[in-house]
Amino acid sequence: MAQELTARLAEFTAALRRVTETLDPESGWFAAFARRSGPELTEWLAGRALPPWDAVADLLQDLASRHGAEAAESAARRLRGGYEAAARAQDALPGAHESLTGRLADLDRSERRLRAQQRQLVVAEDDAKRAGQAREAERLAALRMWAQDDEERVVARRAELRARLAALMDRRAAEAASPEPTPPRKPARKPGGARFAGIEEAPPPPAEPPRVPRQAAGPPTAAPPPAAPLPSGSRFAGALRESRREARQGPSQETRPESPRERQERLVAEEYQLALDAVERLRKLRADGQSGVAHVLLSEAAGGPASRMPLLLAELERAGMASDAATLLWEAASLPPGPLAAVAEALAASGRHRDCEQLLRQGAARPAAEAGTIAAELARTGRADEAVTLLTALVRARTAEEAARAATQDPRVVAPLLLDAARRVSPSHHYAITSELRRAGVA
Repeated sequence: MAQELTARLAEFTAALRRVTETLDPESGWFAAFARRSGPELTEWLAGRALPPWDAVADLLQDLASRHGAEAAESAARRLRGGYEAAARAQDALPGAHESLTGRLADLDRSERRLRAQQRQLVVAEDDAKRAGQAREAERLAALRMWAQDDEERVVARRAELRARLAALMDRRAAEAASPEPTPPRKPARKPGGARFAGIEEAPPPPAEPPRVPRQAAGPPTAAPPPAAPLPSGSRFAGALRESRREARQGPSQETRPESPRERQERLVAEEYQLALDAVERLRKLRADGQSGVAHVLLSEAAGGPASRMPLLLAELERAGMASDAATLLWEAASLPPGPLAAVAEALAASGRHRDCEQLLRQGAARPAAEAGTIAAELARTGRADEAVTLLTALVRARTAEEAARAATQDPRVVAPLLLDAARRVSPSHHYAITSELRRAGVA
């Protein structure tokens, strides 16, 4: 088991180093990790520890910013398979259950500490503003934003560890339920008498049962998740009432045109069922070890209707597949500007604000002009806050000259949002981008 982990970790680490060797150590998340978590970064790149996936995703974001989305997507596919293999090997070691539960307890404590720290920083920042201490308020705001980023990482890492713990417990349950081999029985004495004559004359049974394709009858390596709860709320009520009536009475003899409300309810219920089906197919692929096919399924799901994305993420989390939910968001971040904006809007409208922010931060890795197009799409649909979130990530990651290019396609809409984002980062960023916009002829 230990040798398997060593081999898998070495394979993953080699792929991760190939990514970091192409990055600029003085900028982006790579520089931030070196500055804030230097010893951890050293352990990851030396192959002595498996990094959390959120850190790998941020390094891939640096890769996308430097070498393009296609290079990052290709690297993500290679890294994801190696990462999952290393995690499975790690969780196969003795004491893995205790290690995972201990790490989860540590993350719970970290979350409580970070939330308390953010509350203290908010109070201190407000006091500094009231006292006219602009530089101190700016410093405290930066600390608060780093604390918020740390909390988001804690939440992501806890979901990842919970998914690994659930998979470990499922494997153990499946192993415990496997029947012990039984010794062969002695052949029974053939019955005699006229009433058994027909049986004796029948041909003998086949030597082995007919083989069934593995996908249909192979023993599962993980227990299936519990049945999903039925959707609730007023928007599902009509569809559920209709399905229950048909179950009692059979199909109606008379058909009538459905009302707009009934049609909407039916479509929502259909989207919910399609999300359930997709997650179940993904779970089976993971159980069969078909990681490549599973990644293709996630890529296709990311390009589906934007309204299905919140449902997919919710069902993946319910099934204990948080790492797949993170991969799905990463795939969505590489969509063209229009579809990406639609996904961000759907996530925000459904209350999944953390997912929306993560998607937009990843989307900020694309060219500045594309990020500006996404921001304009969001603003036109009434999502100006989400547009500013995207542009804030852009301002943090790029020079003022690069960030100002976000306003080239639609300056009337994007320039005010970009200036708002720059102001949130710092007064110096706001001044620099204002100067760049004026130099480009944008008022």
